[in-house]
Amino acid sequence: MADNKTRRFHAFDRARPPGGSLMVPDCERFPLPGADGRRHEIFVHVPAVEVPPGGFPVLYLLDANADFLLVVETLRRLARRPNASGIHPMVVVGIGYPDGPGYDLDRRYEDFTRGPPEISDAGWQASTCYGGQAAFIDFVESRLKPFIRTRFPVRADFSALLGHSLAGYLVLDWLCQWPQAFRAFLAVSPSIWWGREAMLRRLAGRRDTFDGCSRAYLTVGQWEEEPAPWQANLAANASYASLRRRRAMIGNVKAFSEHFAEACGGGVTVRCDIEADGEHSSSLVTCLPRALRFAFFDGD
Repeated sequence: MADNKTRRFHAFDRARPPGGSLMVPDCERFPLPGADGRRHEIFVHVPAVEVPPGGFPVLYLLDANADFLLVVETLRRLARRPNASGIHPMVVVGIGYPDGPGYDLDRRYEDFTRGPPEISDAGWQASTCYGGQAAFIDFVESRLKPFIRTRFPVRADFSALLGHSLAGYLVLDWLCQWPQAFRAFLAVSPSIWWGREAMLRRLAGRRDTFDGCSRAYLTVGQWEEEPAPWQANLAANASYASLRRRRAMIGNVKAFSEHFAEACGGGVTVRCDIEADGEHSSSLVTCLPRALRFAFFDGD
């Protein structure tokens, strides 16, 4: 199904004791260069069940090195009983980078942004790699999607894009520019503060022009603007508490949801959740069942 560059995805790609790595069923990974020759690492999960008529829904996932296993194993468990969970088997396409099991910070700062953040003191890790978002979107639209459609049994018209944190910001910026790219846009704890005013201006210029997108999901944790009760060490750090207030994660998600709902004129189903007892690091874990169900279930 994939070419000879494809290799089975291993849960661990670092040195390990004898006995071999843990194999992840129904998953593979392979490099895929863009037009500029820069390589992305693509992770794919195809359910081991009969292909439905027309193909599987397909979920495109950002930050795959960090989040692919979490999403696939959550989906695998829930899709065992779709009549109970409301979640059916789907293909997952993770977009990541060649090195490491976590985040390649410089690559994601470059790929996910149009430029430096609007808030100059918002506490991000300094980088010179900004502004490659247009090239990254072009890679996904002109290189990755056609490749996936020709190699895997997917429905091109039944796709969703999922991202957390800075990747969630990209999901929403993508939505503002190219709403026809995906049926559903899923933004988990999105770092809207990175480019809030620019995104709202783009929304204002797109009133009622959201053909193709039918669903938008935003979620953020209850404790993303102040330390949670179990974060006593963070609560004692005045600069960190101030940082959370400046980023205004909850306020920005609420504001974007309201502006987007107004801009699309009711043509898109918009859901905004404040995750009870959630915080930034846990939000993707806790919201996944709702996000996956919302993306492809029209009765929600």
